[in-house]
Amino acid sequence: MSDAARPMTRPMTSALKLLRLLDAVGESDEPVRLADLARELGASRSEVHRHLVTLVTAGWMEKLPDGAYQLTVKAAHLGNAALQHAGFGERVTALLVDLAEETGQSVCLAVLDDDATRVIKRAEPGTATRVTLALGHRMSLLYGATGRALAAFAPADVVAELRARGVRVPEESELAEIRRVGYALTPPGGVDGVAVIASPVPARAGAPKVALCVVGPAGRFDPLSVRERLAAAVRRLARLTASVDGGVASWEA
Repeated sequence: MSDAARPMTRPMTSALKLLRLLDAVGESDEPVRLADLARELGASRSEVHRHLVTLVTAGWMEKLPDGAYQLTVKAAHLGNAALQHAGFGERVTALLVDLAEETGQSVCLAVLDDDATRVIKRAEPGTATRVTLALGHRMSLLYGATGRALAAFAPADVVAELRARGVRVPEESELAEIRRVGYALTPPGGVDGVAVIASPVPARAGAPKVALCVVGPAGRFDPLSVRERLAAAVRRLARLTASVDGGVASWEA
C-alpha cells in the first residue's frame, strides 16, 4: 500500500484536551481553579479534574493548599529545552557567558520553585578561581540572593501564604529595600563562602519568576562592584526575550 493510500493516523482526542488545558493554565498569570478552567474550556468539572489529577501525578502541576493548581518547574525545563531547539537558548547562554567574562565570576539564572529558587542555567568565567552553583541547586528565600530578589517582587498574598506555611522569608522592611534598589545580596549568615548579587528579570505579566545572579567567593568578591554590569545584563535579557514575545519584554519561567 502506498503512503498516499494509507489511512491517516488520527490524533488522540484526550491528549489534545489535556494539552489545551495546559495552554489555558500557561496563559494565566496566577494559579487556576477547577471551576474556572472548566468554564473556560467548555468541559465538565469531572473531566477537567481528571486531567488535573493526571498532570499532578506526572509532576507537571501541583495542587495548592487553597485548592488552586499551578505549573511546576518541570514546565520550565521543557520551555528551556524548546528555547534551545529554537536557538534562543544559545543566545541566553552567550549573554551569561559575556557577563561571566566581564565580571570574572560565575553567573546563573534561577527560577522560583515554590518555597525556594532553583538554578536552571549557568556560565563560568575563563579563570581558575570560581564558585559554581550546580544546575538544579535550590536556594532559600531567606538566605539566597535569588530567592530574596524574587520574594521582594512577589505579590503580597503569595508572600503571606509562604509565611503561613512556615517558609522563612525576609522581613517586609528588607523586601522593601530590595525593591527600592532593584537587587538582593546574600545576607550575613547566608551560604558559607559565597557572595551573591541577584536581580529579577521582568516578566510579561505578573511578578518576575526568574533572577539573574553573579556568584563569587566571599571575602574576595565585592558583589556591589558588579551591580551596574548585572543591571545592564538584565536589560539585555529583557530585550532578548522581547524579540521572542513579539515586542513584549518578558521571561516566563
